[in-house]
Amino acid sequence: MTAAAEHGRKAGRREVTADHARVKRVRDLKAQGLTSADIGKIIGASRATVYRYLSIGSNEPT
Repeated sequence: MTAAAEHGRKAGRREVTADHARVKRVRDLKAQGLTSADIGKIIGASRATVYRYLSIGSNEPT
């Protein structure tokens, strides 16, 4: 791990933020009135992932 860090590499999964393309796509599809299950089929993800994407950024104060 230290050798990887020396070369600028990070361990673990990449962070998904509110401005990630898939999150934006999920929000657009939800705004069109599609169900979470249908959105999951379209983007190739589970319903739980769709819910997770929809909750990203909703905790931030406006």
